[in-house]
Amino acid sequence: SPTETGDLDVFYPDYEEQWSTGFCINARPLPSGRPTYDTMLECCNAKYGGQISGMCLAMLPSPPTASPTETGDLDVFYPDSE
Repeated sequence: SPTETGDLDVFYPDYEEQWSTGFCINARPLPSGRPTYDTMLECCNAKYGGQISGMCLAMLPSPPTASPTETGDLDVFYPDSE
């Protein structure tokens, strides 16, 4: 039978790592009995929620930042001296 190539369409927790530094992957083959999630974020929230290191969230393609950048106009006015 042919062997499938490429990554899986689901993510699962990588139990090869300790919980404190663990993260979710979508590598083949899917280990038997692992829970699967549609997105890496869902997997991180379900299996690594509360992780102090933030490793799982840091592995996301667009990880959240500790200090998000605001967009749009300011809520204050200031003099334009030019």
